[in-house]
Amino acid sequence: MLITYRIPTLADIKKVSEQIMLSYVSAYEGLMNHEFLSTLKADHWEPILQESIQNGDTCLIAEYDGNIIGSTVFGTALVNDKIHVQWHAFYLLPQYIGIGVGHLFYQKIEEEMMRQKCIRCTLEVLSSNDRAIKFYISHGFKKSETFEVEENDMILLCYKMIKDFG
Repeated sequence: MLITYRIPTLADIKKVSEQIMLSYVSAYEGLMNHEFLSTLKADHWEPILQESIQNGDTCLIAEYDGNIIGSTVFGTALVNDKIHVQWHAFYLLPQYIGIGVGHLFYQKIEEEMMRQKCIRCTLEVLSSNDRAIKFYISHGFKKSETFEVEENDMILLCYKMIKDFG
């Protein structure tokens, strides 16, 4: 399985948004309000992705056989003269989960974070998303705090997870 990784073009944003929507609904079915998930449309993430890219965030996509199968977005910030990453999103289409594609994609993502001289990565994950939590722990992340978020009439319990590089 030859998977390629690249920064998407502006013309790709519509397809990336659709891939995120399909991946998001699959990842959160049973963990979030079904009514909310059923309202998501293919273009839901287009303005979010466009704004993120305009703000200087890094977006990478994974492609297989000409199709976008995964995407990620992260931003960097200077904290005490050190570069920190806030990892906003990491989604794979459901048929590519559990076969090693996420691990390979994560390696590319971490390489890019290190290329940007990042020393720490922080992400947020739904506390009930056991598969994602296990994935992040297997890649060196540790839970650092628990917090609640109110989103779309849902109260969601989340973990902040951190990994130090180097």
